[in-house]
Amino acid sequence: MKGRGWLWFGLGLAPAACIACQWLLHAALVEVQTTSARTALGLLAGVPHAAINILLAGVFGRTLLGDREALITGFARRVHGTLTADIERYTRRVTLAWCVFFSTQVLVSAILFAAVSLQTWSFFVTVLSAPLIALMFVAEYLYRILRFPDHAHASIWKGVQQYVGHARRPHGTEARSQN
Repeated sequence: MKGRGWLWFGLGLAPAACIACQWLLHAALVEVQTTSARTALGLLAGVPHAAINILLAGVFGRTLLGDREALITGFARRVHGTLTADIERYTRRVTLAWCVFFSTQVLVSAILFAAVSLQTWSFFVTVLSAPLIALMFVAEYLYRILRFPDHAHASIWKGVQQYVGHARRPHGTEARSQN
């Protein structure tokens, strides 16, 4: 892993930088006085928020079509190897839950944009978005521990490490290039 420390540093730094950027956008939006500047700042915050959530809903949702392996099922298989049928069903449902989560983010954002002040909408889009994602991860993990107490539970960090390690292997590259 020598020479790859920058990757782990970047994985840790990138979310913090994104959160700081969102907080700064929200603070600027609240302070700015002109309508055109507020609209521009709103677009800076809202368009990426909507685009990222729509993209993620599509990425997760695409894996639920037909007989494809659900995205979370693939993650679980990389971490645990063989999965029981009940874990496969569960991971497929978790993939669906993430699709609903990302779609709900966009829907709530659109409703707030139309119905409340720009400051309130901005707070949701720029400040609450990342904590809501973290809450979704934690809620799913806690539910999984309660639902499957006898199953080996891997941390989110272990899942990220396994996924990154799998993606670096030559067979991971071949599989992706065929899609």
